[in-house]
Amino acid sequence: MSSNNRSRAARAIGAALLIAAGSLHAAADFKSIPKLEEMKDRSAAPDFTLSDPSGKKVSLKDYRGKIVFLNFWATWCGPCRTEMPAMDRLYREFKGKDFAMLAVNVKEKGDDALKFMKELKISYPVALDQDGEVGLLYGAWALPTTYLIDRKGQVLARMWGPADWHSTSARNLIKSLIEQK
Repeated sequence: MSSNNRSRAARAIGAALLIAAGSLHAAADFKSIPKLEEMKDRSAAPDFTLSDPSGKKVSLKDYRGKIVFLNFWATWCGPCRTEMPAMDRLYREFKGKDFAMLAVNVKEKGDDALKFMKELKISYPVALDQDGEVGLLYGAWALPTTYLIDRKGQVLARMWGPADWHSTSARNLIKSLIEQK
């Protein structure tokens, strides 16, 4: 093999290794999900403590060390009803893999939220923001509103409106966030 051919082969192997390494540690592609806005300032997610439907206290800080999918919703919200089953499939796929999901029901009675969750067969954790203060703190002026939060509690991205959270692009985004250590 001539030195020119060896040089080309070495460059091709090097490029292939870089591509393979890049796919293992790919940067999160927030643009792959329409309307998902990557946060440039990466400010800390405001902590809060709410009760779940059984009365148990739930705090955002309890999820430190995991990628957190924080979603604000209500039973009267048609788009929430549409996206929640896909969220549940996403939760089931990544549960136990440094991923947590918390859905905050805004300004409703716990019984109504619980009935709605049972109807949709939702398995992920829910907290009740009966006075709407946490929703306001996060700017959840339209429902659904979703935030992605990193392991350190920094807001990575937000989205107003529904998404297919079990789509290939959404699953790939969550997988890439989990793989980033």
